[in-house]
Amino acid sequence: MKKMGKWEFFRMITRKYGTTIAGIVIFIGFSFTTKYFLTTHNFLLMLKQMSMLTIISLGFTFVMAAGGFDMSIGFVTGLINVFFASILLHTGNLPLAILIALLIGSLVGLTNGALAAYIGLPDFIATFAIGSIALGIDMMYTGGNPVFLQNPSEAFLFIGQGYLGPVPFPVIVMFAVLIMALIVLNRTKLGMRIYAIGGNPIAALYAGINVKFYRLLTFIISGLSVAATSVVLTSRLGSGQPQAGENYLLDAISVCFLSTTMFGEGEPTGEGVFVGAFIITMLNSGLTMLNVAYYFQYITKGIVVILAVTSSILMGQKLQVKL
Repeated sequence: MKKMGKWEFFRMITRKYGTTIAGIVIFIGFSFTTKYFLTTHNFLLMLKQMSMLTIISLGFTFVMAAGGFDMSIGFVTGLINVFFASILLHTGNLPLAILIALLIGSLVGLTNGALAAYIGLPDFIATFAIGSIALGIDMMYTGGNPVFLQNPSEAFLFIGQGYLGPVPFPVIVMFAVLIMALIVLNRTKLGMRIYAIGGNPIAALYAGINVKFYRLLTFIISGLSVAATSVVLTSRLGSGQPQAGENYLLDAISVCFLSTTMFGEGEPTGEGVFVGAFIITMLNSGLTMLNVAYYFQYITKGIVVILAVTSSILMGQKLQVKL
């Protein structure tokens, strides 16, 4: 067997672990430059802050793993947020509100999938249009005004604000969703077929895989993850905010593209999403502690994604993402 040279070894390490190593360097840097960054309280706070981003990004990962894209997630998060809050306001029935939130997410995912997989619209166009419709319905229903809850129940507040011991409950929800995603993507035929479609849909079709159905399924999973994120978000805010989901699209895209540069050959992965979400959250936390202006956080996230993806391409890694 041919011995691996120093350059080949460097390329392999950079391709598979470059972004992770960069995250570790950033973590060490903030630990030395900020007073309260390396504390248990801040670590748990970062996990809590990244919980919703991780959940929504995991759903996005299923779509990307199949070679697709979902531009609707931010607007749909806001839509489900206000409807979930409104149902609670008028009925006080938490299980019913959660069920309807999941149904809305599933319906949006089903619509996205039908337009993209069966009708043949480009993912970008189909999901952007659905997101635009979701935003319009959101604004029409609320008039741009928040939906405030009166005397919300403890069970509702516990979802986004509660603790089990020292651990925030949203963090537990995040790890539960992460474990399920890892099992499905890495240990089941469903995950294997999704990755096969993302790698080469024509070959997957000739192998007997129902490409349209599985692509549709990934959009439904994404819709469910958006609904779950909205439920936790509404509980954390204690209200429905029409524009609450605006930042999730940019952050989820950043996380999922970062995940393609970790642990795989250009494929988005569940474990990569977790590390990517932590890196994005860590940047936000560290820059805030350094009193850096909020708008610079957007610039930093854009630069990080460009550097991560560019370095992977230069090292010979091909991204299996199609718009």
